Amino acid sequence: MANLQLHEQKYEDLLARHGRDVLWQEAVICSCFNMDSGQPDYNCKACSGTGYVYEQGIVCRGAVQNVTTNKDFLGYAGMFEVGDALMTVSANMLKRTPAGGFDLSGREPVPMFYAGIGDLITLIDDEVKTSEVLIKSSELRNRPADTLLNPKITKILSIRTHDSETGQTTLYMPEDYTFSGAHIDWIGNQPEEGQQYSVVYMHRPVYKVYMTLPRPRHQNNQEFPRTVILRYYPGGVLHEHANHTS
Repeated sequence: MANLQLHEQKYEDLLARHGRDVLWQEAVICSCFNMDSGQPDYNCKACSGTGYVYEQGIVCRGAVQNVTTNKDFLGYAGMFEVGDALMTVSANMLKRTPAGGFDLSGREPVPMFYAGIGDLITLIDDEVKTSEVLIKSSELRNRPADTLLNPKITKILSIRTHDSETGQTTLYMPEDYTFSGAHIDWIGNQPEEGQQYSVVYMHRPVYKVYMTLPRPRHQNNQEFPRTVILRYYPGGVLHEHANHTS
């Protein structure tokens, strides 16, 4: 039988050509966890009750593939859900240029190679539409007032209120508000204090590292790419104000 020799740099170059840039945020378990119940403090100001504090994002490159399109994983019933994805990450890659291209003069480590359970992966080249209800000037489920669930907002499509008695809809104009991150700032015509309003918006899809696959590929002291499983959370898994900023 032939002894097949794999080449680390060829793997890395393949991921560079066919991969996509993503935003990686490392998860740190918050020290607010109750040691007896194993649950976080839902009133914690450090993690906003999520149980994790997230480091600032780093742009890295990986190959992301939907599990449902990969027949090799369809047999693992109960392990995967619709929407799960596989991401393959290399240990090193060609240096990046300020414009986002590749510098052929050398290679550099990929920090995301050490991604682990709980880390967040944001697809920065994709958008998803979501709608939700907020309460004017009121905190909602441990979020600051007028703050949407999903943190990476790209555009707000509409904001409106609905009168349940008359059926009348009030549509607010783009000049009535601005947004920063996930927070809406009202600057013009606006709902009354404590009034519920509906927001339709686009945002970057955020995935959470659900599982790491123990598939070490070591040959001749080469560090070959590793694969992690990503799970999409349509309700949002990160509050921007829970990021580590020091």
